[in-house]
Amino acid sequence: MIDVIDNASSYSDAPLMMSADELDKILSLQQTIFTQVAHSENFLDILTALCQMAEQLLPRSAATIMLLDKDTGLLNVLVAPSVPQAGIDALCRLSPGPSGGSCGNAVMRDEPVYVQDTFSDPRWGDLRHLARDFNLCACWSVPVHDADDAVIGSFALSSFEHRMPSAFHTRLLDVGALMVSIVLAKHTQEQALEAQQQQLVTALEYDSLTSLPNQSKLKLTLNNCIAKQSLLLINLDNFRFINTAYGPAFGDLFLCEVASLLAEQFPDAELYRINADEFALYYRRLTDLEQQVECFRRYLFTHSLMIDNQRFSITFTIGGATGRTALLEQAIQAMSQAKALGKNRFHLYNAERDEPDQALRREYIGWNAMLHQALNDGRVVPYFQGVRDNATGDIVSYEALVRLEDNGTVYTPYHFLHAVKLSGLFPTISRLMIDKGLAKIAGTGLMLSVNITEDDLLMEYLEAYLSEKTAQYGVKPEQLVLEILEGVSSAGKSSHIAQLCRLKALGYVLAIDDFGTEYSNFERILELHVDVVKIDAKYIKNIDTDSKSYEITRAIVFFARNAGIKTVAEFVHNEAVQKVVESLGIDYSQGYLFSEPAPTLSAH
Repeated sequence: MIDVIDNASSYSDAPLMMSADELDKILSLQQTIFTQVAHSENFLDILTALCQMAEQLLPRSAATIMLLDKDTGLLNVLVAPSVPQAGIDALCRLSPGPSGGSCGNAVMRDEPVYVQDTFSDPRWGDLRHLARDFNLCACWSVPVHDADDAVIGSFALSSFEHRMPSAFHTRLLDVGALMVSIVLAKHTQEQALEAQQQQLVTALEYDSLTSLPNQSKLKLTLNNCIAKQSLLLINLDNFRFINTAYGPAFGDLFLCEVASLLAEQFPDAELYRINADEFALYYRRLTDLEQQVECFRRYLFTHSLMIDNQRFSITFTIGGATGRTALLEQAIQAMSQAKALGKNRFHLYNAERDEPDQALRREYIGWNAMLHQALNDGRVVPYFQGVRDNATGDIVSYEALVRLEDNGTVYTPYHFLHAVKLSGLFPTISRLMIDKGLAKIAGTGLMLSVNITEDDLLMEYLEAYLSEKTAQYGVKPEQLVLEILEGVSSAGKSSHIAQLCRLKALGYVLAIDDFGTEYSNFERILELHVDVVKIDAKYIKNIDTDSKSYEITRAIVFFARNAGIKTVAEFVHNEAVQKVVESLGIDYSQGYLFSEPAPTLSAH
């Protein structure tokens, strides 16, 4: 749409077609600009050339390119080679709007704006003084867009006489705006690429605090050396106490002094900073690492570190390795062995003693990758197994059991539980089971059981998260059973016990899962006011033929009944087992006899 208020007839009288000569001029301008872009000339020089060529094609005119500031929403002059500095200063910080001139309107409306008489046109209301001071009689402006087609500025031609653009000049403006978009897009890409390259170089080579080469640089160095080498990883003991007691700024100074100490005491080694309080000493040849460490320890025994007039006695835990390949990995394993021994220890890698089971490592890596991908894809889901009320024969509750779906195969936690534990994903999966499980039972009146791990209690998010989710799905706290492992309840930290008691007070049902497998701490169960005890499957599955299992189960049921605690038999898989379960007065049964785990709730 072309916005014209006054003297529209003068524009309608203009030729609607361009001549061959005018078309050649447009093509010549395009060719010149594209050539400069291809030669990667400075973007401001290119835009200046564009303005100057446009001015030559419209005598008695001035070309301007303005950019929109994303932070302020105001327009500023980027290039205006024929506009005096006073004019540029007057145009800067222009607010797009209905009276903000041709450029302000073009940006606001995202369409070309052609003003024939700036002295009277209302669209120049805020800039009338500028038009008169600089004799800008007419002004034609076209919005400039970025790659996402958002308006980022304007390209304009201001004339020193009142007139409207011809078809040639409207084409010139359109082509000019497009050229500006291309040049700015290329400049933005170059800036981003340059910044990215600089960040990569810095990250690959140097630690920002100590200016030492970092772990990435060490890896490159190790990969490029084919001779036998030696490597020490040195971890500063108890640094976190320094950081906590004296603050991060002092901690940074402390690490810099430690770096200087290591450089002084190991002059033949190349020093790297690997992590916050961990350094590496690299020798490009075989070196007696034990001798190096022993000399260093003797030095530390008789010398302290002076920082800000304070003396510190420091020690290090050290892991070392020698060889041609996998040196860093081996040194890391040696460091783990040293830390397992305590503080101020040294361990030198030994393949026979330290190499972990490669098959187990590969298995973990594979499951860890599959687990993360499945979480991202929404393929870690709850399967629901019903819990039967032995008094009524009805399924009254469901336990949410985590499953991983992959290419038509459903995997149980038996396959990926180790990866979950090592990756610290228990709370992620617990939240997922709670959310999806509550969504499933919403409006049914059924109860839902979810497993709560020690990691969940350590993060102390359950109270807030459960309140949020029960409110979201309209489920009462009394409908949610929190199953905790017997070990958590028996040997849990005081903070865990207090947290569980608060959850109990909020109305959530507490259950001890797999009871009888570990501690059988009856006192702690009474302390927590546990509502349910789930008898471990190993006692239930053969209870009809194993007298020991029968007697242990009978004792648990006797205790629970006297304490007012409900009981659940797990792994009820046949009628014979169920018959014994009912004879013992166990309140609920869970197992394949009544309900197999499924992605939906079975009929109840």
